[in-house]
Amino acid sequence: MIKKTEMLMIGGATRNVGKTHLSINIIKKFSDKYNIVGLKVKTIRDNDSFFHGKDKNPLKDDKYRIIEEKDTLSDEDSSKMLKAGAKKVFRIKVKNQYICEAYEKFKNIISDYDMIICESNSLRSEIEPGVFLMIKSMFINTMKPSALEMQKYADKIIFTDGKKHNFDIDSLLFSNKKWTIDQKSNN
Repeated sequence: MIKKTEMLMIGGATRNVGKTHLSINIIKKFSDKYNIVGLKVKTIRDNDSFFHGKDKNPLKDDKYRIIEEKDTLSDEDSSKMLKAGAKKVFRIKVKNQYICEAYEKFKNIISDYDMIICESNSLRSEIEPGVFLMIKSMFINTMKPSALEMQKYADKIIFTDGKKHNFDIDSLLFSNKKWTIDQKSNN
């Protein structure tokens, strides 16, 4: 397990629970002080296409693909992260068995950044971030297989009604290249 205290990882129980909305708000809060890299990981597993929506650009013969987002005007989540203030944003699409290899390649691309804000469940199996947040719907009990596996590692389970999260981002602290949660201000 690789320790990356400068990474804040956000996982979601299902699609469309507000991972990017939360990521954007965190980026906006910290981008004035820190150089932020945004990362969105889409892990492809056999028989879980339902949880990924329509795949416009399948991997086919590739193990993984790393794409740097440059467009601040598209509707892509990665574009929204860039527009919110991240200095660079990347998307990784990866077959599950190559997630570690893809992350190593990504790590070699980035340097001189203070923090990484990452949306992923599956990467948690390889990386121990400074903070791992898991977002769940108040109304839906269904969970992606990757979320079921990783929720036990969550530092905080956040519930959403689809519009608001029950989490105060002011409780997130970043110091000495390490994310923490001030538990007193976010009970």
